[in-house]
Amino acid sequence: MRLPINYNDTHWSIRKEARLQYVKEQNNLCWHCGAKLSDNPSKDIMKLSINKKLFPEGMFDYPIHLHHDHDTGMTIGAVHAKCNAVLWQYLNK
Repeated sequence: MRLPINYNDTHWSIRKEARLQYVKEQNNLCWHCGAKLSDNPSKDIMKLSINKKLFPEGMFDYPIHLHHDHDTGMTIGAVHAKCNAVLWQYLNK
C-alpha cells in the first residue's frame, strides 16, 4: 500500500491496513510520543488529563489509531489512542 492515504475517502478495512503498515514502518513506535505502540504512551502524555466527553463513543476501545490531518484527510501515522486524544484536545490536530 502506498502511504499516505485519504482517511475520509477509504473504507475502514483499508484504514486498518494503512494503520498496520504505519506500525511496521514506524518500527512499532508512536508517531507522536515515540514510545512503543505495544506499551503505554510516554510519561509526558500519560500525565495529561483527557476529557473523554469530547470524543466519539468507543474511541478508546482501540489502543492504536491512524492519525490524520482533519483539513486534508491525509494520514500521518500510527499513534496511541491517548496520543490521538492529546493531539485533538490540546493541539487541535
